[in-house]
Amino acid sequence: MLRVISVCVVVGLFACADEPRGDLVLPAADGKADAADRVERKGALGFGTAAAVTGAFVEDLSWQGFDLKVRPGAVVKLEVTQKGSARNLDSVLFVYGPKTATGFGTTAYAFDDDSGWGRLSRLSRLALAGGEWLVVVGTRDARGRGAYRIEATCESGECAPVVVAGGCDAAIQTAIEACVAGWLADPDFDPSRTTREDLIAQCADAEPMAGPRDRRCAEAGAPAELCAIDMEAFQVSYLPMCRRAVVGRWLDAACVFGEQYHDLFSRAEAITILGQRKIVSADQASALEAAQIVDAVHATAYDEVTTLAQALDAVDENEVNQTQIWDASHRKAYTVYEVGAGDNSFGRVFAFGTTQAVATNNDGDWYECKVTWGPERRRCESDSECAAGLRCIGRTEASPLGRCIDTATVVAGVGVECGTATPCLTGLACAGASINGAGVCVPGWMRGAFTSEPEQSIPDGDARGVTTSLLAFGLATVSTDVLLDLAIEHPRPEDLRVTLTNPAGTEVVIQDGQGAEIWFSRRAIRGFPGDESVNGAWQLTVADKVRGTTGIIHRFGLELTSRWD
Repeated sequence: MLRVISVCVVVGLFACADEPRGDLVLPAADGKADAADRVERKGALGFGTAAAVTGAFVEDLSWQGFDLKVRPGAVVKLEVTQKGSARNLDSVLFVYGPKTATGFGTTAYAFDDDSGWGRLSRLSRLALAGGEWLVVVGTRDARGRGAYRIEATCESGECAPVVVAGGCDAAIQTAIEACVAGWLADPDFDPSRTTREDLIAQCADAEPMAGPRDRRCAEAGAPAELCAIDMEAFQVSYLPMCRRAVVGRWLDAACVFGEQYHDLFSRAEAITILGQRKIVSADQASALEAAQIVDAVHATAYDEVTTLAQALDAVDENEVNQTQIWDASHRKAYTVYEVGAGDNSFGRVFAFGTTQAVATNNDGDWYECKVTWGPERRRCESDSECAAGLRCIGRTEASPLGRCIDTATVVAGVGVECGTATPCLTGLACAGASINGAGVCVPGWMRGAFTSEPEQSIPDGDARGVTTSLLAFGLATVSTDVLLDLAIEHPRPEDLRVTLTNPAGTEVVIQDGQGAEIWFSRRAIRGFPGDESVNGAWQLTVADKVRGTTGIIHRFGLELTSRWD
């Protein structure tokens, strides 16, 4: 449990909130947890009677939070009102923020217990910096019951942030897309190291968009909602809206499997790998799988193949790679087949349990893709960026990024024991099986892949080594399985000490003094407790302990399975 150390805010003649009581606590696993991750997020709180919010406490240790956005210099009153609140309810009220890149923080900016009606809470004349704040309501002993109503009142004339009406202007969206296209067309740009969403975020910034804005505002009939705002509002309010619009439009048309076959295992952010196997003989496949494989081999030049035996004879190494995947963006399963033909990659993706092909792999690239992104698994920084009914899950102090997830829908089979011989139902991942051989089934979105290609030099003979980080986000709260992809080129791997550190700071040695080649995929890493944070920065450290040779970290990737703590 994290004890809340609130501050008493005094600005000019503004009133001071109650001093916090020593037995008031918010649930938290450790001192690093952001307040927003330790309360039940209930949505947005606006100003005025019409924008008041309601809720109810029906169980112990219930803390509920609301997002409040204000303009700079706002002075507000926050009150748990008598109207709409249960009789004899003893409420408490916290305010955290303003929100930064690391979240709302862990120390309350203001607190009140009994300044309102009876034993209800009220914070008056509270001066807030511009931005987003978290208003948290609970009960005096964290065991109260009953309904409540919270109302926010502006006491300084104008408190709500400047609203940019009309959406992002088409000219600015076009300029952002042109900026992205320019990067992709640059012969020195490496698209394998930067995602399309990262490029859009980079381009949807005041510096590259200042010129397009000036040109648009110089035109006749330029939109006032774009041209009347200052540069700060353009950067803080307008361009984030444009970024979301451009990303949304791109995802709505983008193949959910990525651009290439190998994207499934790293860069296709909506995809979860549920299982993989090689098929090398006809007795390993069902009749449906045989039909799928024959059709997949037709993606090569072997159109005459009609049986599974013929298909296996035709392809490289006489083997077929089968991968079961889950598209977490709209909760559908697919079966992927990949074969080699003349050392090139071919195959097809089928809707699970059918011979309906939805994408074709031709020389490693996806063609004829019929599946675009659904509403879930999209990146987000707040619940408001997600479709109705979805929450922004998996944000941390390390990054405001999360993913839009439906956490309310009950999924059949969750919690059932699983293992190699007892797989989960389609759409579920077996958490813990890679480490212990057995585990329990969790929703497919709780597994995610993250990858980087740092091409980072390893200092010669430096015991401190070099560290490269990988950000995990959008998962549940703690890790169950950690699978490592690693490619390190070094003439004497026995000189190296390689460690992996999780976001909680626990370090596991991957290799130390062995002569084995450090070039592997999906290796299960043991040694991490099953109750430490999965979201956040994972760090790979490589130290060369002996002088005389140097090396390079080519690839660092993780497949993480998680669960709720």
